[in-house]
Amino acid sequence: SPLSPAMPGTAKNRRPDDCMNHARELSRMVSRFADPGSEDWARETAAFPLPPEIILYPETAEEISDVLRFASGNGVRVLPFGGGTKLSLGCPPAPPVAALSLARLDRVVFHEPSDMVAAVECGARVRGFQDAVGAHGQMFPVDPPRLDSGATVGGLVSTNLCGPMSTRYGTCRELILGARAVRADGEIVSVGGRVVKNVAGYDIAKLLVGSLGTLCVVAEATFRLYPRPRSSKTVLLGFSDAARCRGAAVAALDAEIVPSCLEVLDERLCAELLPELRASSAVLLRFDGFERATAEQAAAAKEIAAGESAVFIEADDGRAAEIWERIREFPFDDGAGFFCRMTLPIRDSIEVMEDIAREGAVSGARFRCLSRPARGVVLVSFGGREDAAEGARFLEDLARSRSGGIMFCALSSKLPAGVRAWGDFGSALPLMKNMRNRFDPSGALCGEKMFGGEDARER
Repeated sequence: SPLSPAMPGTAKNRRPDDCMNHARELSRMVSRFADPGSEDWARETAAFPLPPEIILYPETAEEISDVLRFASGNGVRVLPFGGGTKLSLGCPPAPPVAALSLARLDRVVFHEPSDMVAAVECGARVRGFQDAVGAHGQMFPVDPPRLDSGATVGGLVSTNLCGPMSTRYGTCRELILGARAVRADGEIVSVGGRVVKNVAGYDIAKLLVGSLGTLCVVAEATFRLYPRPRSSKTVLLGFSDAARCRGAAVAALDAEIVPSCLEVLDERLCAELLPELRASSAVLLRFDGFERATAEQAAAAKEIAAGESAVFIEADDGRAAEIWERIREFPFDDGAGFFCRMTLPIRDSIEVMEDIAREGAVSGARFRCLSRPARGVVLVSFGGREDAAEGARFLEDLARSRSGGIMFCALSSKLPAGVRAWGDFGSALPLMKNMRNRFDPSGALCGEKMFGGEDARER
C-alpha cells in the first residue's frame, strides 16, 4: 500500500484504509475515474512502476484544482501524467495514492494564424495539435520521441524532450509563451501571455518546462508557431574516420547555412540507420524552406563534404522521412538496458563521441551515440545489463569532466545500483529544492522524480 511522506499534522506512514478513503473522496471530484476493478485498469497502469490506488480523469482546470487542494490538505500524493510514454524519466516515484491523467483536457483553446500563436490543453496529443495548426499552413516545430504513439503536449512541457528539429527551432522551453497551471494548493494561475514579446521579469512558464510535474500541474500551454516550409532536402555525409566527421560537423556549425536538423552518428548507429553510406560515422543535415534556398544549402553542404573527403548522398523524400523518424525515436525504441542524455558545451558534444568510442573499444561496452551539436546534446544507449554500472559511472564522469550534465533513464531494467538519475546537481541543488518547497510545501506532487528518495525522507 502507498506510503505518504511526513506532512505537517499527519502520520508518516498512512494506513491502507486511509488511502482507500482518500481515493473514494477524490473520485467524487472528477468526471471520470478508474480503479483496480475497472476493465481498462491493466492497460492504464502498464507504464507505472507501481500502480496507484485510483486514476483520476479531470476535464477542467477547476477539477484539477479540487483534487490538488484536497491532496495538499490531507497528505495525499498525486502523480500527474499525459500519454504515459515517458514515465521512466527521472527517479522512480513512491506509489502515489492517485494518478492524475490529463487525457480529457485535449482541446485547442485558440489559434490566431496572423500572430502565429496557439494555445492547447495539455492532454492533447502533439501530433493532433500539429495537424490542427497545419490546416492553416503553420507548424508546431517539435518532434519528441513517441510522437506517433501517444506523446502529449503536457508530457512535452513536463520533460522538454525534443528531437532533431530543435537544431533550428529550439525546444519546448524556447517555444512556450505562457501557461495556465494549477498549484499544489489548488490555486489556478496564469503565467506568461499569448504574444511573442510578453514577459517582464521572471518567465515562470519556462521554469515549469522540464520540471516533470513536480512544481504544479500545467493544464494549458500557449506556443509560438512557424510557417510550414514548402521544400525539404536531407543530405547524408559519410566518413571513414571520426576525426574527419568531427571536422565536417564543426564546419557545418560555422558555415553560412541554416539546417533545421544537424545530427552526428557514431559507427554503430551509422551502420544500423545509414547502411548506404558504408561509413564509420556520419553527419545528417536537413534544410527546410523555399525550394531554391534548400537547393543552395544542400549544395553548400556538399562542398563541406568534399573538403573532408566524405561520401555525399541526397536522400529522396521517402528515405528521408524514414531516417528522421528513426533518429527521432532513438534511443527510446532500441530496448537498451539504459540510456542517458548528456548536455555539454557545443564543441564538446562532438568531441565526446570519440571518448565514448575509445572506451567501448577498450572495455567492449556496447555504446551507441548520437550528437545534436547545435543544442549541445548527446544521446547514448548502453546495450545490455552486464557492466551497466561501470558504463553509467564512466558516462557520468565524462560529462562532469567536460563541464556538462547528465540524465539517465532506465528502459528494460532498473538503473544500476548507485547510479543517480540526474547525475550531480552540484551547487544548484539547494536552490532547486527551495524552489520546489515554495511551489509544493506539502509534498503532494511526487518530488522524488527529481530528487530521489531523499525528497520524501526530508518531509
